[in-house]
Amino acid sequence: MVDIKIYGTETPSYQLAKSKLMDTLEHAKIAYSMEEIHEISQFIKDRVISVPAIKVNDKHLFELKTNGSYNQSLRETIQSILKMEQYGNLTKIVVPTDFSDASFNAYNYANYLAKQCEGILMLTHIYFPTSTDVNNFAMVNPEVEAIHRQKLESFVKSVNQDWIGTFVTEPIMEGVFKVGFPKAELVEMSKEKNTIMVMGTTGAGDLFKKIFGSLSLDLVENAHCPLFLVPPDAVYVKNNEVVYLSEDLKKDSLHLLYVGKLCQKLNCMLKLIHFRKDNDEPYNVSDAIGLLESYYPDLKYHIEINDTDNVFDSLTKLFENPNYQLLAMSTQHRNIFQSLFHRSVAEFAAQHVKTPLLVLSDYAEAME
Repeated sequence: MVDIKIYGTETPSYQLAKSKLMDTLEHAKIAYSMEEIHEISQFIKDRVISVPAIKVNDKHLFELKTNGSYNQSLRETIQSILKMEQYGNLTKIVVPTDFSDASFNAYNYANYLAKQCEGILMLTHIYFPTSTDVNNFAMVNPEVEAIHRQKLESFVKSVNQDWIGTFVTEPIMEGVFKVGFPKAELVEMSKEKNTIMVMGTTGAGDLFKKIFGSLSLDLVENAHCPLFLVPPDAVYVKNNEVVYLSEDLKKDSLHLLYVGKLCQKLNCMLKLIHFRKDNDEPYNVSDAIGLLESYYPDLKYHIEINDTDNVFDSLTKLFENPNYQLLAMSTQHRNIFQSLFHRSVAEFAAQHVKTPLLVLSDYAEAME
């Protein structure tokens, strides 16, 4: 329970602060109590110098600036309160960045996704320390770390500054700076509740083996949360449909439900595609229909069963089709694909897909 005291008179700025704060806390499902204080004597007693002002849990006082910085200070106040409560039930969209073009393209995609899903952007830089050999001693260079930290802080500040005039509709962004091994740190972040991750890729072939590209491949198999992979030329467009590749409904029913929930948030159609060979077990379409309609009765969906003699060719054509807006699949291993390529189909898709790809983890907790 968050204890809120809001100080001020019945001015438009007071009413806006009250309304925006209540809307945000309720949307985040954060329990709160709110006391409105209008008496000047109480302002003096509580050492409130200017109003409107907000006090949280009788400890943290935020005075909203009215000298041209009102929107900025209100935005920062609300963000601080959300952070105290770990952002409640809001979706945290982790966007790893190495300050490359690929990672900034992923940020642009995540920004639009955050507007659709009403999420919090967590722009994250994992700094891996480099050492300098001085007189046979390995020393970490703190100046290099400071440069990386400043890069992140400057970008977050510039973006938030640009949003001051439209703070009511623009996503809140937090800069997260960590020191350590990128893969390990991001895997730990992926375990947090209500988290998704958006990463850029650098394309197929040797280019994909750059540090950031190989990191996204590592997370395909190790992330505990839904992972969006964004190719370098991909841009966010309003989704008309999300294509989900389903292999076995018994194994991926939780993933299908997650995609159905996402489609509801994006207000778009779900298209389920299954590739079937002659010797495959029948795909139970009626069970898929029953699952979707029991959880999402208003969801528009289409189920497509494609017979094929060559699963590899069919999947490759699908991955390389630039007309899709978003492809979704799980990290389940397809045995036939494993035997051909000695890697998961999700990893192959990450290297060849021409459109953003949503990879859903096998970890059940990611789907709760």
